[in-house]
Amino acid sequence: MQFMSQAQSLAKAKILIVDDLPDNLRLLSTTLTQEGFDVRSAINGSLAIMGIESDSPDLILLDIGMPDMDGFEVCDRLKSDAKISDIPIIFISALDDVQDKVKAFELGGVDYITKPFIIAEVLARIYLQLELKDLKHQLKTQNQQLKDTLQQQKQVESQIRQLNQELERRVLERTQQLQTANEKLKQEMQERQQAQAKLLHMATYDPLTGLANRPLLLQHLEETVQKLESLPNLRCLLLRLDCDRIKTISNTLGHDQGDRMLIEIANHITATVPQGSFVAQLGGDEFAIVLTHQEHGNSIDMLVELLHYRLSAPIHLDNLEISINPTIGMVVAKSSAVKAEYLLRDAELAMVQAKQNQRGSRQLFQPAMHQQALQNLELEGQLRQAIEQNQLKVYYQPIVLLRPDTANASIVGYEALARWQPDATSRFIPPGIFIPLAEETGLITQLGDWVFKTACQQLRQWNQQRPPDQVLCLSVNFSIHQLNCEQCFHKICNILQFTQVPPEWIKLEITESVLMKTPQLVLTMLEQLRGQGIQISIDDFGTGYSSLNYLKQLPIDTLKVDRTFIQDMEISSDSLQILKAILNLAQALKLDVIAEGIETATQAQTLADLGCLYGQGYWFSKPLDSQAAGALLESKI
Repeated sequence: MQFMSQAQSLAKAKILIVDDLPDNLRLLSTTLTQEGFDVRSAINGSLAIMGIESDSPDLILLDIGMPDMDGFEVCDRLKSDAKISDIPIIFISALDDVQDKVKAFELGGVDYITKPFIIAEVLARIYLQLELKDLKHQLKTQNQQLKDTLQQQKQVESQIRQLNQELERRVLERTQQLQTANEKLKQEMQERQQAQAKLLHMATYDPLTGLANRPLLLQHLEETVQKLESLPNLRCLLLRLDCDRIKTISNTLGHDQGDRMLIEIANHITATVPQGSFVAQLGGDEFAIVLTHQEHGNSIDMLVELLHYRLSAPIHLDNLEISINPTIGMVVAKSSAVKAEYLLRDAELAMVQAKQNQRGSRQLFQPAMHQQALQNLELEGQLRQAIEQNQLKVYYQPIVLLRPDTANASIVGYEALARWQPDATSRFIPPGIFIPLAEETGLITQLGDWVFKTACQQLRQWNQQRPPDQVLCLSVNFSIHQLNCEQCFHKICNILQFTQVPPEWIKLEITESVLMKTPQLVLTMLEQLRGQGIQISIDDFGTGYSSLNYLKQLPIDTLKVDRTFIQDMEISSDSLQILKAILNLAQALKLDVIAEGIETATQAQTLADLGCLYGQGYWFSKPLDSQAAGALLESKI
């Protein structure tokens, strides 16, 4: 290792590690033992002090945040004892505040390492402090020797005056040795300062792009915001940029090219922003820019417009021209009371909103965004609790067989739909709110499994009471997040086996837009499910722009025509023609068609006349709970 020569010379050094976290103790103890040190450890300050008083170490690695006695108190007590006060103490702490560091050095600490630490850095600093201690010890010994020599000179001066010249020569020689030692110590101190400066730069700047990192950005923001109090016309604008092309470039051209692109983007940004701007990289493909200017008119809009225009210019990467077209979130700080971390948070909220609006757009933060984020966070907790405590319900909307006389349409199946009513006195939360939230937070798999299992149990109960030739089918919506899992196929089969529902009774629904972007894993699994007898339906058909060739190759059995075509066919000849084309296409591909969103008798009759076999909508019934849906079955609409 790079510290091998040092480790050999300091192999017998005793090091005490004081930390209340076993993982930190284990990591540091193992590493230092491997370096050849005699390592001891203590899990709290009291044990550390007892161990030091009985057997003093050569160096102490001391954590600050400990429950019974913090590192500051331990250091203060050690430095108050003259016998052990010269033991070098290196603080290792997650506290990164400047005041904490100042306090650590005021109490007598020789160094300060911020967690999470880098082992190489810890080793380098340990060796440096041990070498300094060794040098100090040598210097102390030499000084003592010099004192002894001078004392001996005084004692024998009257008797051996003839030795004065020799004694002066020896004093001069010792003095020169001391000067040499002092010069060496100064040089080592300079090297230490240079090393600390290098470590500080590494801790505050991104090694790839050379831009400031998040901690340095927050520090700069804090300093900039403080100026607003004395300069009322000064405006501080923070921009967060998401350049999401980096992942595509890395996946396509390799990570080295992705790194090159990051460097090019960083250079492009620094060359584009106005003089005096502060640019930082927040990790991955996100950047931040702090702009300050005097308030007047629409200067912010003009500034951001120009910046966005220039950053959208193509970047040359070998023979390629690539435009980053960043998505930008913005927040303006007008008061010194706002915290830097809140500005960074608000800019991110604005950036997320801009992504939702349109990639490559920009959005200025509005307070309502934060309120919405808090509401979503609260709603997420309520949804998680509702799923865990079975507070959700499954509603069922009938799918009917359309006949020339639509008044005699009969129920052939149901679509299972998740519904959430937090309590009996509150309104239902729309699926358009909690379903996307479940997908975003990863709760959709647990929710989808519960809906599927509950609906299968209900279907089994209904079909046990019906003749074998009149069994109902169940349509269940599946999210891409559920399907894009290797265990999905087995979970579906296990639920069917547990509920004793034959696969032929089930229709799995997936939206057309999602199906067009489905990974191969999902397509393979859909083939497997279809091979077991489960039917596959494309939901919202007509909105996803699927090609006919691709549609022919997909493992599907049913097209569910999007409700917009049904609602518009009475007033739009184009919608009617598209509907006829879909029915002809389904007939050619031997696919069933279910028309969604039927709300009038005219719509139902027109669809029946066009040859559409199945329909679904409020004209027949709204989604019903299991009891009402069962009663509707008995009435045989």
